[in-house]
Amino acid sequence: TTIKVTASPSASRAQVVMSLKPKSVTALPDGAFVFDMGQNMVGWAKLKVTGAAGTTVRLRFAEILNPDGSIYRENLRNADATDIYTLRGGTAEEFAPLFTFHGFRYVEVRGYPGKPTLDALEGEVVSSLRGDGTGTLSTSSDLVNRMWAIGLWGQRGNFVTVPTDCPQRDERLGWMGDAGVFWRTGTYNFDIAAFSEKWINDVTDAQSPEGAFTNVSPNMLISDRGIGAPGWGDAGVIVPYTTWLQYGDKRVIEEHWDAMQRWMNFILKANPDYLRKNAVGPNFADWLAPDPGTPKDLISTAYWALIAQQMVEMAHAMRKEEDAQRYSQLFENIRTAYRKAYINDAAEVAGGTQTAYVLTLYVKLASPEQEPTLVANLVKKIQARDGHLSTGFLGTPFLLFALADQGRADVAYQLLLNETYPSWGYMLSKGATTWWERWNGDTGDPAMNSYNHYAFGSVVAWVYRRVVGIDTAPSAPGFREIVFRPLLDDRITHARGEYDSSYGKITSEWNGTKSGPFTLKITVPPNTTAQVFLPNIPNTHIYQDGKPTLTRIEADASEVRVGSGTYEFTLK
Repeated sequence: TTIKVTASPSASRAQVVMSLKPKSVTALPDGAFVFDMGQNMVGWAKLKVTGAAGTTVRLRFAEILNPDGSIYRENLRNADATDIYTLRGGTAEEFAPLFTFHGFRYVEVRGYPGKPTLDALEGEVVSSLRGDGTGTLSTSSDLVNRMWAIGLWGQRGNFVTVPTDCPQRDERLGWMGDAGVFWRTGTYNFDIAAFSEKWINDVTDAQSPEGAFTNVSPNMLISDRGIGAPGWGDAGVIVPYTTWLQYGDKRVIEEHWDAMQRWMNFILKANPDYLRKNAVGPNFADWLAPDPGTPKDLISTAYWALIAQQMVEMAHAMRKEEDAQRYSQLFENIRTAYRKAYINDAAEVAGGTQTAYVLTLYVKLASPEQEPTLVANLVKKIQARDGHLSTGFLGTPFLLFALADQGRADVAYQLLLNETYPSWGYMLSKGATTWWERWNGDTGDPAMNSYNHYAFGSVVAWVYRRVVGIDTAPSAPGFREIVFRPLLDDRITHARGEYDSSYGKITSEWNGTKSGPFTLKITVPPNTTAQVFLPNIPNTHIYQDGKPTLTRIEADASEVRVGSGTYEFTLK
């Protein structure tokens, strides 16, 4: 059968991109053999076998093991995740499936003739992503390095034609909320410009005649009436905006501007008082937050304000100044309604959760005078949980930014480096090789326990942008103007990162502490400029390539502007 693919085939075509050898094989008392691939991967196991004709070998796939060493499959729900091969006999044979893929680390093999060796299986990794990626990270923290590494595997395994939420169970859908919160991280990890354009076409194709974006794209959930939940449907704006911001190509926002405007009109028509309570679909709120107490309408309204801000920026980029003014006024109307409904005179936010404070701060919904109190309240909420986060899918991407951009990078680093529940480090402490769907994936509901779910990996964007310090100026997207602004904390004394931008490779490498000394080496590619923000360390002077240099001093940093080239800045 010949299948003709007409829409962007090279952008999303899945193929075998690498192979893995098993790390071990264990014989179980019941006669089964369990292979450990050493990595939660997506693809299949190529079987290599020799035996008598009619011999049947069964392969079953799983992400984790039971305590007795057998495979755990309750989290697969109705997925069979099973391959069965019958030998023709007489010679060495190989088998790999043609019409399915699996998400797994472990393979249970039954019926194999004789005792299989490690060479009996080969893991073939399938993805739409090619190569080693466009971003690299290395720091003095082994924890952060491993966070970056497992995020690559999670993205590689879920970007298979569409950005699936998870690869292993009976779902594998293009969930919009997962994509929206992760996309900025994803654009650093790999070159997904073409993949993004292809999937944004899917998003627009699924849009309803009334203007509603959906929860999954392509839309396979007809039962939800096609109305995307806040944060999920909003990805119809967030993903094009992020793609434009990272790659600097206006085509993606020009081609989908009408679709984004229809979504904005759909929300406004249902919520003329600027509080987003209506037409919210199956409102998922701050999905899987340890503290679920954030009011749903607060989250919905904050996300409406967020995408209104993004519409303003995109309209300016396309020189649609009337649209920019309209969305700027929309944002002001939402902010006025939000303050009245959710922020009291004592700068306390309704619900009192970390997510409520994070969204209020990140989206700039409070008055500047209230922000110091809001930050203090957010820190108190974190301290009340023994220095741990309590955010879910929609609050987590902005948590560390809300803290660090308000002068509390120390608390942001504390959350980043935690290794007890709930935290990113907790997953790693339990042996995770890809991000989990839930902070408590080791103890939570089996039906909702995906062990390869990239959404909480959104934190790595903060590592790229604030730890290593490679960012793009929104006024010159696509890294035409680069912003180097590493934030220091004595728990990390070295960081190095590379990003292969549209203009060429950007590098940032620093060594130092908050009290000095401090050295920053950067590479700025041709046809770009850079803003370099160096930390204000008492009793130090700034040297550029060994010579004293003048800077513009801000409250927490000193700025130097440079053109393309390689530079070394030292604080002595």
